[in-house]
Amino acid sequence: MPNSIDFKKGDRVKHRLFGKGTVTDTLPLGGDTVVTIEFDNGTTRKLCADISGLEKDDPDNSPDNT
Repeated sequence: MPNSIDFKKGDRVKHRLFGKGTVTDTLPLGGDTVVTIEFDNGTTRKLCADISGLEKDDPDNSPDNT
């Protein structure tokens, strides 16, 4: 099932295992996109957008909004 979310550099995202992070790069690959993410825990991962379960983070739930 293809992911209809369009990720771009600077987007805040969340992943069920790695948590929240920021997109630092995207690379179209076939019908998918490889998304490079710097997670808040300090790790960097490259994930295929369609199969990773990656979601855009809801800015309304961000602790930075005071």
